[in-house]
Amino acid sequence: MKVWRAERFGKPSDVLKLVDIDVPVPGPGEALLRVLATNIGLPDRMMLEGRYFLVPAPPVTPGQEVVGIVKAAGRDYPFPIGTRVIGGTNFTSGSGGLAEYCLSPGCGAVPASDDMPDEHAAAFLGTFHVAYVGLVNRARARPGESLLVLGGSGGTGSTAIQLAKALGLTVIATVRDGKKAAYCRQQGADHVIDIGTGSLDEQVRALTGGKGADIVYDTVGSTLADQALDAIAIGGRYILIGFAGGSAFPTVEPFKILTHGISVTGALHSVRTAEERDDALTTLGRLFSEGKIFMPIDKIISFAEVPEALDRLGGAVNGKLIARIGDQGS
Repeated sequence: MKVWRAERFGKPSDVLKLVDIDVPVPGPGEALLRVLATNIGLPDRMMLEGRYFLVPAPPVTPGQEVVGIVKAAGRDYPFPIGTRVIGGTNFTSGSGGLAEYCLSPGCGAVPASDDMPDEHAAAFLGTFHVAYVGLVNRARARPGESLLVLGGSGGTGSTAIQLAKALGLTVIATVRDGKKAAYCRQQGADHVIDIGTGSLDEQVRALTGGKGADIVYDTVGSTLADQALDAIAIGGRYILIGFAGGSAFPTVEPFKILTHGISVTGALHSVRTAEERDDALTTLGRLFSEGKIFMPIDKIISFAEVPEALDRLGGAVNGKLIARIGDQGS
């Protein structure tokens, strides 16, 4: 099978090579997927550059999230052969999704709905399912509450904006570039703050009548955490998602948690109960079918375009980059 692989760290287009390797064999609890489409995210570029803690050394095969067809399954994998599933990949062991086939653990995997195109399904777990875990299962968001999304123009932040609006929240999004403000508003944001224009705390409190944000959805990490913690309401909820703005999750001091009266939680699609997963599948599937949420795709690329697309990740991309790998009928 063909796979994009890097034997050293560096710029993606310099280090990624298309190579032929043997098709892997799934172990217990995992499946071999014939990859249809792969979500390309900032962590994929970070792991190629040697900045991702889960991939400490080469070789690297990026691609954390895919949609694919189950071709073989190990013991206790939850879905039968032939199922089209959305799942994470075993990228930490070299079986990432930027390949014709990959290994995917059953933990966190979900069946793809029939009405969802491959290009949308490829990124659905790491965007809408994560947002659902964070906003619904962990933060217990209620209609009328306010949400501050750090990094609103990214693929993760923009889907959180959409889901929050579908749930009846007022959404404030942050951007680093005023040109991205219009994009956040297209996703449904009620207010957009350019973080280079003044105090985040003062601007959020001005928009919330002095109260502060009920919920903070942090996709950025340590670079904005202190400012966002100052902008949160008493009793607010802080959701840790990622660290797109740096190389580490923020450190939240217990004293600040105590004196602000807030709670801090994390959100992963692979860390939830079966009941939470089934509820998310039902609700998100309905919202997608009704057109109330949609995958904000920046560009769909071919398998051959992967290295150059990874070079683009960062400020030049709004929403998701999706690589088309195979066809359902192939």
